[in-house]
Amino acid sequence: MNRFLMSVVALVISAGAGWAVEDVPRPLIQPVLKQMLSGYILPGYNAVNDAASGLKTSAEVLCTTPSQQRLDAARAAFRSTADHWARVEWLRLGPVMSDNRLERILFFPDRKGTGRKQVQAAIASKDSSVIDVNVLAGQSVAMQGLGALEFILFGSGSDALAKSKESHRCAFARAAATNLVNLSEELIAGWQEGSNYLPVFLNPGPGNPLFRTEQEALNVLLGQMIHGLEAIRDTRVSAFLNRENPDHDRPKSALFWRSEMTLPTIRANLEGLEALFNESGIEIVSKDMAPRLANTIRFEFRQAIRTAQSLEAPVGDLLSDPQSREKLVYLDNAIKFIIGRLDQEFAQAAGLAVGFSFGDGD
Repeated sequence: MNRFLMSVVALVISAGAGWAVEDVPRPLIQPVLKQMLSGYILPGYNAVNDAASGLKTSAEVLCTTPSQQRLDAARAAFRSTADHWARVEWLRLGPVMSDNRLERILFFPDRKGTGRKQVQAAIASKDSSVIDVNVLAGQSVAMQGLGALEFILFGSGSDALAKSKESHRCAFARAAATNLVNLSEELIAGWQEGSNYLPVFLNPGPGNPLFRTEQEALNVLLGQMIHGLEAIRDTRVSAFLNRENPDHDRPKSALFWRSEMTLPTIRANLEGLEALFNESGIEIVSKDMAPRLANTIRFEFRQAIRTAQSLEAPVGDLLSDPQSREKLVYLDNAIKFIIGRLDQEFAQAAGLAVGFSFGDGD
């Protein structure tokens, strides 16, 4: 059993104790799983693949006929790929959890700057291993994905990409972009008919190593949203915002600060989780107990998303301006409000025993 299945089995066993014992009929979860697959998972990964393919093409053109216009196009393609990945990155189910695919697409947080140091060293030494996609795929996860590509395209020395034909740095970008295309194709294949994972995901039941019961399936699906929101606060916003002391803010610890995609990807994170809530149809499990709750949760999502939309500027500028910094603090709290709605009200309306918390695993 791979590490994903083992972790999920542990999660559902611990979570199962929290379900209310009364015999209350609940809507079947299998339609939610099917709708989640068709409305969120496959469209999301296909969009990542399309964006990564565009990035690969832009890198190839840049390498063969460099110019500032083509460098700008490659940078725009990177931003599009980062945006589309942010919409599905908190889905921690299925093939993304095997073969280190999650970390190979985006290694973060990187508190010691390991990725940047490795990428800089490879560029400085003209390391031939990073320009062959088949070799690169076996390298350190920090060398392969979006973090590496951001430094290649936006980091120190990147302006030379507009002038140097077939440079080593550009070949590195091309290989890394190709690697993202390959990874996204593997993710799509893992969710297709005929894959080993799909029937396990779609059919909860005794003996199923993923979901033994429909309740366990609901536990895991709701947990995807809650833990995703917690991670946005803890590993994205908290990476650069010190809630108590502005003097301890760290703008250069933010994800994608070089490409100015810090807040755009946080917004995309939230829009992706909102889409997961909407497109899966998971709200059906709360309608009997709390018919208006789903709309309340959607309102909370929109509040947080609108705040993030109003903050699409370089993160250093946002932190240095008291008014925009206050909005960042509000965004942090708005995410907390959504977590509370899901963790407390929605979970209880869906049939979880009072006192159960996704947040702490009790």
